[in-house]
Amino acid sequence: MSRPLRIEYENAFYHVMNRGRGRENTFLNDDDFKYFLYCIEQASLRFNIEVHSYCLMTNHYHLLIKTPDANLGRAMKHINGLYTQYFNRTHNTDGALFRGRYKAVLVDADNYLLHVSRYIHRNPIETSTPLVDDLAKYQWSSYSAFIKRVAVPKWLVRDFIFSLQGKKRKYVAYKQFVEFENGEKISAFYNAKKLLSVLGCEDFIENINDHIASPNSESKLVVKKYSADDVIAYLAQYFSVEVDDIVMVKKGRKEKNLPRWFAIKLCQDLSGLNLQALAGIFNVQHYSAISKTVGRLNALMLEDKKVKLQYEKLRDCLMCEVKI
Repeated sequence: MSRPLRIEYENAFYHVMNRGRGRENTFLNDDDFKYFLYCIEQASLRFNIEVHSYCLMTNHYHLLIKTPDANLGRAMKHINGLYTQYFNRTHNTDGALFRGRYKAVLVDADNYLLHVSRYIHRNPIETSTPLVDDLAKYQWSSYSAFIKRVAVPKWLVRDFIFSLQGKKRKYVAYKQFVEFENGEKISAFYNAKKLLSVLGCEDFIENINDHIASPNSESKLVVKKYSADDVIAYLAQYFSVEVDDIVMVKKGRKEKNLPRWFAIKLCQDLSGLNLQALAGIFNVQHYSAISKTVGRLNALMLEDKKVKLQYEKLRDCLMCEVKI
């Protein structure tokens, strides 16, 4: 049997979900939940995805994601792969953790996004054995952040969903919507024997079907790749430094070498090269040094918005000017 068609395009919204293999638990303790959220954070930085709602249950998860760069597959491969490696390492297990390919429902944002967010946030009380008596008490979903009970993760996007309600008292309005609105139509969609891949009004579904049927369309976008040499040359020119200042390790240098850090992350995000190949290009002995450098830059971008904006500017300029 063929796999369901993946429909990817810029600025699409998806309800993404996956369950543990054999319905086994995928989160055994608080540290597991926290690490999965870390994986989401890293994916949001590396792949420029927007997370608009989430709920992590003991044996499955729900994410509401927007993909400005039409790269859902790459982002989810990163999240699932990174978390599975952590889980196997931490709990002394091996093999696949999830039951297989994640499910992704393409969502008509104008008509259904608000309802999907509600469905996701109600998961802890919609099970056969409710996990809490008050949704705000469940700490592994974004609901508490939506009603302003806890600090909001920097990578969580709420304003678009708030805007769909068009009400001034957004926190109170969202709480009332989630806890008291009738959701029978959405529940019927998700409880169907075969889950459809698109949730939307007739016009939205028709447009998607026309796109798939078009002989000139690509239902799954092929991500453009960029030459590492061109990326490095561009950054050297941009920062007015020599190429060697970027590709060579400066021993004893304690200050941040942002041109090098930017180059490593941009090559990882845009070139399609694996860590081993990047280790050779940037003259480090082990590929783990590449991951550590990207991790430092990701942390710095969370602390300093100017650095994040500079990275985004460089990435956008590269995607416009450097192509192979």
